[in-house]
Amino acid sequence: MTAKRVCVVGAGPSGLVATKTLIEAGLDAACFEMSSEIGGHWVYDNPNGRSAAYKSLETNTTKKMSRLSDFTMPDDWPEFPNHAQVRDWFNSYADHFGLRGHIRSNCEVVTVQPLDSGGWATTIREAGGTISEEEFDALIAASGNYWAQKMPEFEGEFAGQIIHAQTYREPQSPIDTEGKHVVIVGIGNTGCELACELANSKAASVSLSARSGYWILPKLIDGAPAAGSAPMTHPTDPVPPLFVALPRRIREPLFMAFMERMFKKRFAERMERFNALGLPPAPPSPLSKRPTVAQDLMPGLESGAITPRPAIKRLDGRSVEFADGTRVEADLIICATGYRLVFPYLPREVLDPRSDDVNLYMGTMHPDRPSLFVVGVSRPTGAFWPIAEAQAKFAAAIISGSSKLPKISKILRDTGPILNRTAFNPALYGLALREEIARGRRR
Repeated sequence: MTAKRVCVVGAGPSGLVATKTLIEAGLDAACFEMSSEIGGHWVYDNPNGRSAAYKSLETNTTKKMSRLSDFTMPDDWPEFPNHAQVRDWFNSYADHFGLRGHIRSNCEVVTVQPLDSGGWATTIREAGGTISEEEFDALIAASGNYWAQKMPEFEGEFAGQIIHAQTYREPQSPIDTEGKHVVIVGIGNTGCELACELANSKAASVSLSARSGYWILPKLIDGAPAAGSAPMTHPTDPVPPLFVALPRRIREPLFMAFMERMFKKRFAERMERFNALGLPPAPPSPLSKRPTVAQDLMPGLESGAITPRPAIKRLDGRSVEFADGTRVEADLIICATGYRLVFPYLPREVLDPRSDDVNLYMGTMHPDRPSLFVVGVSRPTGAFWPIAEAQAKFAAAIISGSSKLPKISKILRDTGPILNRTAFNPALYGLALREEIARGRRR
């Protein structure tokens, strides 16, 4: 019997773990990557023009949290590897598991159309512009959600320069910030990291504009990873028997309520200090938004090297007016305002992400099209890569037929948004996927 053919879009971390997992399940996986390089976001100056990696970028999750089930990072690496190390690690992963022969570089998936058979007609632009068409039994959308810039609209005109953080590389590139007054918009991970970096460079001033608050956590406490003592930070971590025995609809809210209490007990005083320094109040729940991890932000605010500002109200020449009526003169605005969720190769009638979200079964499968999976887009409290691996294992089980889907009523009950939701625990999510695979094997 011929193995089912699966198209994997993208050879970033999610596409690589998906390709490896599908092959191990006996499926015929073809991974299409528009770049000459694998590793996606973690390839500095990726030829595909979509990487947001800057020179000082490193992971915000530890090696232990970021590991894959059968591939760990070297022991002598730092707890938070930099982008070059992550890139090398995924290249080693591809070589170790023999993935190169399944990856077609410089090939862009242009369009995908569903077939009456349940499969997919795929149009591919190859190197040199040649167009080819192939059919696949299933599709894994692993193209990620950190490459299509989300730019704010500002009232007025600005005489300086405005860029998205995706284009930032270092204080001298793409714009030399020496002697310049810089406004950074957004207090997610990137916004805070860039503010700290520029505050320690030769920029004349750094303002950090925030429309709303975030919980801002340190990377290190007394030299050790702040997340080191957190429970269940990986999809393969053991779950206490009490939680295993509970239904998913009970155990997940119960555990997340426990996590909220732990966050508040540990970091409430820190957040009060941020508020006193001028940042907007964080949301009541630490998990309603993905927390920001920023080690050096508080010292930067305390020293005055970084000035907190509310949202931008209006631009007027070189003047930036904020919502509280204050103004600053600025030469450069860097928008660390996130990314849109887009799947440009998929018709909107198949998957419509215009709300920057989509509803999926078990966080990964299209509820009406069991041959379409989104892998690597999620809101965990831990690292993305092992979550993508857990999703890929679920996809492989369904596509191969080793695990059968439940009735449509159960599918719809377990279908929901993947981004506009409370952050979920990696271990409980991994458990839920494994349980559903096991139930499917008994069906």
